[in-house]
Amino acid sequence: MDDHSICAAFDPRGPALLRLTVVCLTLTSWLGIAQTQRTSKSTGELAIPLEERNALSIVQPSGIALESTVDPEKYYVGPSDVIAVNIWMSPPISFSLTVTPEGTLIIPTVGEVMLANQTLADAKRKILREVRKKYASAEITSTLIRPRPIVVNITGHVLHPGLYTLNGADRVNKAIQEANQLARVQTQDDLMPILQRMSMRNIVLKHRDGSQDRVDIEKFLVTHEDRWNPYLREGDFIVVPTKDVYKNVFAVYGQVNSPGRHEFVEGDSLLDAIHFAHGMTPLALSDKAILARLNEDGTALSTRIVSIPEVAAGQQPNVALESGDRIIIHQKMDLRQDYNVDIRGEVLYPGTYPITVNQTRLTDVIHQAGGFTGRAALNSASILRASRPLEDIEQQRILDLRGVPAGSDSSGFSLETDLRIRRAAVDVDFEKLFLQNDSTQDIILQAEDQIIIASRERTVYVFGQVTLPGHVPFVQGKDPKYYVAKAGGLTDRANGGSIRIIKAKTSQWLEPGATAIEEGDYIWVPAQPDHPFSYYMTIGYQAATALSVIVSVVFIIQQAHK
Repeated sequence: MDDHSICAAFDPRGPALLRLTVVCLTLTSWLGIAQTQRTSKSTGELAIPLEERNALSIVQPSGIALESTVDPEKYYVGPSDVIAVNIWMSPPISFSLTVTPEGTLIIPTVGEVMLANQTLADAKRKILREVRKKYASAEITSTLIRPRPIVVNITGHVLHPGLYTLNGADRVNKAIQEANQLARVQTQDDLMPILQRMSMRNIVLKHRDGSQDRVDIEKFLVTHEDRWNPYLREGDFIVVPTKDVYKNVFAVYGQVNSPGRHEFVEGDSLLDAIHFAHGMTPLALSDKAILARLNEDGTALSTRIVSIPEVAAGQQPNVALESGDRIIIHQKMDLRQDYNVDIRGEVLYPGTYPITVNQTRLTDVIHQAGGFTGRAALNSASILRASRPLEDIEQQRILDLRGVPAGSDSSGFSLETDLRIRRAAVDVDFEKLFLQNDSTQDIILQAEDQIIIASRERTVYVFGQVTLPGHVPFVQGKDPKYYVAKAGGLTDRANGGSIRIIKAKTSQWLEPGATAIEEGDYIWVPAQPDHPFSYYMTIGYQAATALSVIVSVVFIIQQAHK
């Protein structure tokens, strides 16, 4: 009986029957809507072709962090590897399958395929062969979707030996990195001794089947050959030995990109050493490399000249290295560098100017800079020269202080030494050179020289204990008293007997009678020192003591003459 027949069974004339009739009509409407929605949904599903609906279900790889793509020829399949098997037909069929703990892959409609201890490339070929027995005309592919988790054991010279869970696409270096992770209470100071003594070239990788490989991570990093840093397998045992940082080594120095000492392994060659140093620089004198070798007791040194390009081309033998060998790559003769000087101050075109090696003179650069302006003070012009490279400054300071006699002016010597080794003044008289044409003052400039042409101030600056510190117009031949008076005279706290003149060009502090005042000079008036009352008490006590000694001596002499 349908909904309409149910409603027709009742007489619609009574109130109760009327309400029941409305309810029946409402239910009938709802049922119709629901049926329409179901029909619409089914129609929508049928609108999508069967091939597209199957394609949407094709397995897509999930994201996982890898250092590089997996090499099927080197990767070994094992339990828990997830492999997708795709059968490209109409509609396509796709399976996401996990290798069983027994090492088999169960493929629906095909059967069980044994993949244990096979490379991924061999496993894919075997899967293809088995699936083709069922689907002869379809295109078949298989892909590693997710590498399996594995457990490896690492021991030896690492920070935290033990068991680690990695994945099948990880290499030996990843296990060592995990074993050297700092714990919460550890610092780099705990890790550095481990890294310094840890061998990276004689690592032993033992497999469950009894086979083992020598792992050479340093060689892998320069050659990218997988055999030196293979993929890990479940149950692998990694042994990291220690190394002697001074013995069983070879070294590469000179014009290579990474000079230094490297761990020696039997079988290393000359070209290996160049690879470990990450190649030669463009300035390398590659055809005259020096190979130096000691005898066994270290008392005799033999050297030979080899051409690296000829060795690489097979025209010379690739010499086998021995422990203790050193390879030195010298630099080509090329004096082209960034030789320049800076000039600033009162010239028409201040800035940086290129110079040649030991040929460019001061007048050449001044000419390039357009000459002096009308405000140039040649008597205060100077040249500063860096006498030591920055990396040698501290060493030179220590050497200079070594010869300072005890009790001498060590602080003053230290200050002057700093000035000398950082920027030493060059002795040149600009007035004689440019006003009197004295060619003996035309010095040869050096790289990084700084030429400073001061401005003509036409004043003398008076400061310190004067009433009106500031610039006082320069008057030729006037003494310090004149300029102090122009600055308002001395204050009550001034120490007039200790006035000093600071020269504009050399910054020397001189007594008034030792130099004539020139424009741009400074006059410093110090204050009387403030001493506490205890200072005067000490002076009085010392004077009284000295007086009592004198009186005692006089008294003794008088008594002796009686």
